[in-house]
Amino acid sequence: MKKLFALVALFACAAMLNAATTPKVTLGTGSIAGTITDSVTSLPIAGAKVTAGGCGRGATTADDGTYIITRLAPGDYTVKAMKCGAYAMKAYPQPVHVEEGQAVTGIDIALAPLGGGGSGSISGTVYDKDTRQPIAEAKVMVGRCGKYALTADDGTYSVTGLADGSYTVKAVKSGYQCATYPDPVVIESGGAVLGIDFYLVPTLHRVLD
Repeated sequence: MKKLFALVALFACAAMLNAATTPKVTLGTGSIAGTITDSVTSLPIAGAKVTAGGCGRGATTADDGTYIITRLAPGDYTVKAMKCGAYAMKAYPQPVHVEEGQAVTGIDIALAPLGGGGSGSISGTVYDKDTRQPIAEAKVMVGRCGKYALTADDGTYSVTGLADGSYTVKAVKSGYQCATYPDPVVIESGGAVLGIDFYLVPTLHRVLD
C-alpha cells in the first residue's frame, strides 16, 4: 500500500511540475477581421496570410480578400499580412486592441505587389564580431519570400527590387551563428535603407579558410 501511495504521489508531483513549466496559450472570444487588397489596383487578394500577435493566431483571406482571426484573448495585437512571392509583408499602422468577446472589424491592409513595382533596397555590411573584419559570401535574406544577396569581399551587400513594407532581415554564413536584425526594416516610397549591419558570432568549431 505504501508503494501505491508513493507512486500516486510521484505522478501527482510530475503533473504539477509539467503544468508549471509548460507555457499556456490563452484563448479568448475576441476576433479581428478586415480585407486585404492590392495597393495598386485596389482589388481583393485571395490566399494572403494574416497574423495577429506572435503566438501563431492567423487566417487566410477568402476570394473576396476578407479574413477573420478568432479566439483572441483580450490585449493589443500587431496585425500583419503578406502573400509570399506576390506581395511584401505589411503591418497595420497601429496595434489593434481587443476586449473579451469583442469583434474588431475594418482592419484593412493594402499590400504592395512584388516584381516590377518594387524599387526599394536594403543594404549594409556583415562583420566578424570578434575580429571586426568584413565577411565575404555571407547570405543576407530579406522577408520570407526568398529575396537575398551575398556579401562582397568587403562584406557589403544590397538587396534590391523590394516593395514598400516591413521586412525581417537575417544574415547567415557557415562557421557563424545565424543573426536576425533586431528591428523590422521598413521601406517607404521605394526608398533605400542603409546601414543594416551585422556582427556575426563565430561558432566554436569554425573551419578556417
